[in-house]
Amino acid sequence: MLTAIPDALSSAHVLVVDDDVPTASTVADTVRDLGHRVTVCNSWTEAVRAFGASEIDLVLMDAIMPGVDGFRLTKLLRARSTSYVPIVFLTGLSDRASREQGIAAGADDFLTKPVDALELKVRLTAMLRIRCLTRDLEARTRALARLASVDALTGVGNRRSFDEALPREIARASETGRPLSLLLLDIDHFKRVNDTFGHTAGDDLLASFGRLLAETTRSDDVPYRYGGEEFAIIARDTGFGSALTLGERIRGAFAALGDRGGRAGPQTVSIGICGTDQFLHRVDAGALLAAADAALYRAKGGGRNCVCRFDARVDARVA
Repeated sequence: MLTAIPDALSSAHVLVVDDDVPTASTVADTVRDLGHRVTVCNSWTEAVRAFGASEIDLVLMDAIMPGVDGFRLTKLLRARSTSYVPIVFLTGLSDRASREQGIAAGADDFLTKPVDALELKVRLTAMLRIRCLTRDLEARTRALARLASVDALTGVGNRRSFDEALPREIARASETGRPLSLLLLDIDHFKRVNDTFGHTAGDDLLASFGRLLAETTRSDDVPYRYGGEEFAIIARDTGFGSALTLGERIRGAFAALGDRGGRAGPQTVSIGICGTDQFLHRVDAGALLAAADAALYRAKGGGRNCVCRFDARVDARVA
């Protein structure tokens, strides 16, 4: 029996794809002897299902199979993968043209049939090391992307991520025929908080409001810090009526926050709302934002600490 691969590589899930059942079984047994989990597929359709059903760390694939060969199957798996998974061809083909075709299709290495156990261990170790390094890099990249899209003080999305998300979500709403609502929220008299209690107290209040938004919204309601003391929420699959309910819930929760919001004590928020279902025509990001902003302006002008929806009769210039 072969010695198992070191701990860092010992928990891999390997997909073995070969229409020849005895060969697939032999390769699978060798991989299990090295301490890995194995899923065996004897057709390309099984392989596609298995690849999408669980996380696969390495694919050992026969290059020549009926129906869809390894070259085409590699392209299919690469197209479906959200992470880089090494693919090694098991093949009796040793000519240069076949190897170039495999590399062009997305294969990372080749093993010649019949597969030598020691050679398989060497290639497996090298490919799984690449998998570990790639997975770590992907995780770091995701973490950096999140840092670049999140406001550090409040923990909600930043202005950049809002500007990217709003047009995308409006397009999605148009394609699905589902409504989308935008809420703009402005903490009342925030300058007075900074002037009276200092900027540290103002920062504490903003951070508390960010936490409140995270706690009072659904997973489909994505909050952002729009700028300064102004925030925005993109509410998916939500008409303006439901958005009004959401706005009132946030307004009430913030007013009830009291001293838990920091040294500044109880504060209030004004909210303007507009939904795509308020328009008879398709609306773009600029128009939806302008409409919600007009509603917010009226909320602040009407005494603050209230929720206003866009009204085309009052805000004719926006409609």
